[in-house]
Amino acid sequence: MRTRAWLFLLHGDAVPGAGRLRRRAPARPGTTAAATGEKATPSAAAATATPTAVATPAAARTLGAPTGAPHTAADPSFTALPGAKAYFGRLGAAAYRIEVPEAWNGDLVLWAHGFRGFGPELTVESPRGSMRKLLISQGFAWAASSYSENGYAPGIGADDTLALKKYFAEQFGKPGRTYITGASMGGNVVALSLEHFPAEYDGGLAVCGALGGEEMIDYLISWAMVAEFIAGTRIPIGQGQALVTAALLTGIGPALGPAEAPTAKGRAFANVMLHLTGGPRPFFSEGYREQFLVNFGLVVSDPDRASLTARAATNEGHTYHIDAGLGFTDAELNSGVRRLAADPAIRNATAYPDKAPTSGRISAPLLTLHNTGDVFVPITQEQSYRRRADAAGRGDLLVQRIIRDGGHCEFSEQELTRAWNDLTLWVTAGTRPGGDDVLGDLSDAGRTFTDPIRPGDPGNR
Repeated sequence: MRTRAWLFLLHGDAVPGAGRLRRRAPARPGTTAAATGEKATPSAAAATATPTAVATPAAARTLGAPTGAPHTAADPSFTALPGAKAYFGRLGAAAYRIEVPEAWNGDLVLWAHGFRGFGPELTVESPRGSMRKLLISQGFAWAASSYSENGYAPGIGADDTLALKKYFAEQFGKPGRTYITGASMGGNVVALSLEHFPAEYDGGLAVCGALGGEEMIDYLISWAMVAEFIAGTRIPIGQGQALVTAALLTGIGPALGPAEAPTAKGRAFANVMLHLTGGPRPFFSEGYREQFLVNFGLVVSDPDRASLTARAATNEGHTYHIDAGLGFTDAELNSGVRRLAADPAIRNATAYPDKAPTSGRISAPLLTLHNTGDVFVPITQEQSYRRRADAAGRGDLLVQRIIRDGGHCEFSEQELTRAWNDLTLWVTAGTRPGGDDVLGDLSDAGRTFTDPIRPGDPGNR
């Protein structure tokens, strides 16, 4: 077993996806000029290039459950793209960035970042990849929050993003339309926001999104419990990080072998994960190899299930499947895998909206993209969200697209651009775009919207 690789993951970071701007005289965040990057002259009450000035959020928290852990916001300053201006500072405990094109079309896009681990430093992420340039080129302003806490905290993300939206309106005027977009855990932020804040957003885009809410953590519980059963090594959850780490390094690791060259037990584990994450589909193997150590590293991030998020998770009631000839039967697997119960007081959508599965009761058009080979946030998140949206009578507001790739948040510029343009046309003109059937056979799914077909695609081998 590659012990050094396991040590790195287990002791390091566990996570490797209409009008012009109306300017106002009052306190303004720091700003940089687009073409030169030089700092503009702020008013006396304005923030500087470092997040020292603190504005007060306009709305109280409603979805998140703050832990009170100490955090420090890193400097959010950044240089604007040509033809735009950058604004940055702090809003409450969170840092933020805002970028407004000179030819602002009057609409705003909120960007929600993904899981950042459990460290104390809060950082802001600009819209990923080609999205930022696309938004500015089309005249959209965008804003992004660091959130006021790290950890798996989509409710806090939704609250802080909404507070930033309100702050933007105070500073620059109310946008004509507001979109919310996000990746990974940010997709959970998008789903929660569209479910709980129906008057705030006109549309949403979630890429590689953890749309199922707490089901994302349920999946990681299953990953750990199936591993300990197949490996024959119990993970001593609740007995401290040292013992949990030792069980992974000396028991489970050697029993399963590396993802690239698994033992017989490792092949059995991979097969259970194949079915758990959506069944046979393009690029599963590539995504599994990429995520194998990372998912085990997440077990060590909260070895005692002390956080509210961990205490709300469960694998009770889940039926696992394994193909014949791999050393176990379905009956043996399902009777042997340890079940961890959720705390019902926490897995309660009324008391803790972000510690329960999402409802699917979206209030505006939502378009999603998901990779077939994503084994961090598997495509089963899309499947469960489709079922919930349909059951809630909101299925017409959800369009999902499958992208053939073996990783987490792996999307081309063409795929993102098409998705964004289709979403805005849907919102502005009522033209519902095409999508994929995520509940159907996934063995050759994703050909319609994957652009380009990736090198090594199984359909081309």
